[in-house]
Amino acid sequence: MAHRHASRPTRSSAPTPPLALAGTLLQRTLRFAEPPEAVLARTLSGANRVGQRLRHALADALYGALRALPQLHWRWQRLQGGTPAPLDVAALRDDAPACQALMALAWPIDAAPWLAQADATSAEVVAEWQARAQAVSLDDAPEAVRLGLPEWLVPRLQAQVGGELPLLAAALRAPAPVDLRVNLLKARPAQAREALQQALGGTVSTTPYAPHGLRLPGRTRLSGVPAYEQGWVEVQDEGSQLIVALVGARRGETVVDFCAGAGGKTLALGAEMRDSGRLYAFDTVARRLLALPARLARAGLTNVVTMQLRDEQDERLERLAGKVDRVLVDAPCTGLGTVRRHPELPWRHDPASVAQHAALQQRIVAAAARLVRPGGSLVYATCSLLREENEDVAAAFTAHHPDFVVQPAAERLAAARVPQAQALVQGPYLRLWPHRHGCDGFFAAVWQRRG
Repeated sequence: MAHRHASRPTRSSAPTPPLALAGTLLQRTLRFAEPPEAVLARTLSGANRVGQRLRHALADALYGALRALPQLHWRWQRLQGGTPAPLDVAALRDDAPACQALMALAWPIDAAPWLAQADATSAEVVAEWQARAQAVSLDDAPEAVRLGLPEWLVPRLQAQVGGELPLLAAALRAPAPVDLRVNLLKARPAQAREALQQALGGTVSTTPYAPHGLRLPGRTRLSGVPAYEQGWVEVQDEGSQLIVALVGARRGETVVDFCAGAGGKTLALGAEMRDSGRLYAFDTVARRLLALPARLARAGLTNVVTMQLRDEQDERLERLAGKVDRVLVDAPCTGLGTVRRHPELPWRHDPASVAQHAALQQRIVAAAARLVRPGGSLVYATCSLLREENEDVAAAFTAHHPDFVVQPAAERLAAARVPQAQALVQGPYLRLWPHRHGCDGFFAAVWQRRG
């Protein structure tokens, strides 16, 4: 049977068929030049602007395709009548018909009416592909395909979680909830929770571990919600909140967020310090810090100094050498603990990029350690699941810095009033897993510098 595909975009004034747009979204995302949300914004603009419902459907299809990429690719190859070959992302992104077919297979069933209203031909193609795919089993597919993971990643995760790997893989494929951190400078947790429930009309639960965390069900738009607009809450995954709890920042201290990024942990640290002392937010990429001033103003923080560094060896860091009470290094990493939110990441990385990140992480944590005063503490954290970026980096740092002593993470968490702290650690380190703890995957090690 001939396989039909939506027509390719043309230079005429006719709108691009939705399924062709969908294929373009997947192709552009797999180039990894920008995240999926940026691809969606750029692609669905101008002549390709679509209605809100269709836009949501295209976004859901894109994220659905990324979450199940090897499974959809396997089924598509079986429907082609050949023996499935291993997924080659570079080849896939250059194959427009294949990308359209995978997006057809990923199209959300409940969004079928919006597709039919926009373009009957695209809707027919989607219905045909999905009907045929129901007969294709994954029982004889390789383990990596069944798990929805790249082949190189399977043995690395297997070595760490053993028989829990299918549970971990399923958790990584599931969309993440929206977690919030209550800003104690402006509201109490119970007060913020009640305000959110009244504004959103749904159940707002507390996070099981983070003391000041709230969790919203499913996709929730916070723009225009008073508790958010007034700075009572900030969007922050529970795992990220636990990293901040591990730092243990206090009033009046000097604290450095060495790799601040967009500043989520900076805001949390400032609230822990009750807007006292001095809090430095560093990053090497200026655009990451651009939104921070507005966020600081909304949160009511005035004790934060932001600075773009040339690199981890920036000579201006010498001013703080040996003077900082607490340094947080939330290091650049592969981000594989955040796959629930960023399903493109497993396909963006490979063993070579993991090794590159590990080398950078060792340089950064060594540079940041120079700022810590005697008796002060250093926290190294990543949102990666991989030992190479976590325990191996921590062990290398400990081996080369005898003046830093590893501190048990469970004790630091308990001091921050985190319940069930022992369930969140492996050995002396914080180790969070999506399938065990319901949050993003995080690792953290804590050291105290000898006095």
